[in-house]
Amino acid sequence: MQERWTLFLARIPGGKLLTGGAILFASMTIVNAGNYAFNLILGRWLGPAAFSDMSLIVTLMLVVSFMTTSLAQTAAKFAAVHTADNDLVRLAELRSWLGRAAWIIGTVLLLVLALGSPLWQRFFHTESFWPFVILGIGLPVFFAQGVDRGVLQGQTSFGILALSYQAEMWVRLLAAVGFVALGWSVNGAVAGITLSFVATWLVARRVKAGLPQGNALPQSERKAVTRFAVPVVAALIGQVLINNSDILIVKHFFAREPAGHYAALALIGRIVFFATWSIVTVMFPIVAQRHRKGEPHRSLLAVSLGIVGVVSAGIIAATLAVPELIVRVLFGAAYLEIAPLLWLYAVATMMYALANVVINYRLSIGSGGGSVLAVLAGAAQVIGLWLFHASLLQVVMVQIYIMAVLFAALLVWDIWLFLSEKQAVGTKVST
Repeated sequence: MQERWTLFLARIPGGKLLTGGAILFASMTIVNAGNYAFNLILGRWLGPAAFSDMSLIVTLMLVVSFMTTSLAQTAAKFAAVHTADNDLVRLAELRSWLGRAAWIIGTVLLLVLALGSPLWQRFFHTESFWPFVILGIGLPVFFAQGVDRGVLQGQTSFGILALSYQAEMWVRLLAAVGFVALGWSVNGAVAGITLSFVATWLVARRVKAGLPQGNALPQSERKAVTRFAVPVVAALIGQVLINNSDILIVKHFFAREPAGHYAALALIGRIVFFATWSIVTVMFPIVAQRHRKGEPHRSLLAVSLGIVGVVSAGIIAATLAVPELIVRVLFGAAYLEIAPLLWLYAVATMMYALANVVINYRLSIGSGGGSVLAVLAGAAQVIGLWLFHASLLQVVMVQIYIMAVLFAALLVWDIWLFLSEKQAVGTKVST
């Protein structure tokens, strides 16, 4: 029965995407529930003012993660290629080289956060400088686990990859809630985050057990990895600007309490992005492997866009139908002011989630132009929010307009590339 099911999935468009996506989706549903429980419990216990400080630290972690994700996505791309070629020695060399870079970058950022903590405290108006130091301590491990997660993704080892996210969530939730219950407030919550990095690394590094010993990564491979990393970094810079600049700008311009309200709004609204993230994670290595082997992969883009669109529409419908109930259940009556904005924020997030599918599809086959559009959209959002932030409604509307334009531009660009590639193949065959 299992063999028949495997053969059936192999024959239908996106079969492996659906299987891998189902594994990660099931795991990430639990992970997202745990992460939301983390934020909901602490949002209630800490109150809007202290919660805005904790949300700032989480946002800074997400900002820093663009470098971690860059390493992970680069590792995933080349791990997929070497897996398709069955070259485990080269894969081991890749992991070792990127791993050394990860520890160096993480250590540098540790020094930036720790030594600059008094400056960050003044700029973001936080109660203490210690959360910046505590977060910084975990960054070297945070970067190291990113490389191993990327290798797991490229090998389509979605089971262990899912387990690493489970470990991260459970350690973060239990440690942070326990520390806050002991009276450690924001410092305790951030300590839980740092411990979760260690737990993730311990699980993800299991990838090493299946790899042989390798020599130094050849110079030609290093150049290829570096060239690919440039558009990946650009795409993730755009993602960081799009996903996190709003919270930082609101934190800077608004008082602590409304900033806390907005942090809760963003947390609920981003359910759309995180609920559909697993589809992109699974699509990327499968498309890269098929492209390497010369197999068709266009259908995977359509399947991914369809799934993201359906899931997003369902979440938006819920935020339209019962916004006050959602806010009251998740954060309590103190946050009810954000209820009318929920569906609007979810729309903005849906537009970016769809755009992210196109960007990553094209990255997986070596086209980095979408990264430029993402950076331009991120910059436009920063400028727009810096100039237009009279109210939280205005902050959300700026994002809707920019994300809609980004998705439309990416669709036009992708279709143009597809038609150009099809014409080039036809010309080659005719000659």
